[in-house]
Amino acid sequence: MMLRKTVKYGTVLAYAVLAVAGLATAADDKKDDKPALKGVWALKDSELKLEFSDKDVLKISPHGKDEVFLVVCKYTLEKEGLVKAKITGLEGKAKDKAKEILPVGLKFSFKWQVADATATLDDVKGDNADHLKAHLEGKYEEKK
Repeated sequence: MMLRKTVKYGTVLAYAVLAVAGLATAADDKKDDKPALKGVWALKDSELKLEFSDKDVLKISPHGKDEVFLVVCKYTLEKEGLVKAKITGLEGKAKDKAKEILPVGLKFSFKWQVADATATLDDVKGDNADHLKAHLEGKYEEKK
């Protein structure tokens, strides 16, 4: 009788341990799976366009035409709308002219806040990010 109770409690304990381990794994998976930004956004009264195309890819089109010039970045979304980005490539006809101002590997960050179909990009920071700050900061409208 005592052996039967011991086995029963041992089995219950084993299931409880597995359940707790499963919950911890699920919580870790959700913690690492940060939300991605999405959509195409245009700076009000400007040609500049931002496209959050993949989970971690940001494309910046300063002239609204990708064939002219496109800045490709890898980004992460941190707490409170802080976006950390790194330029991974330059594309388009004007890429050679821009590579000294916006070199591949340049890291920068900015705050991204969305309310309805309007977003605000501000607080651009980074080494040699003054050019980005001057062109990126402002109010954006979502393009459908």
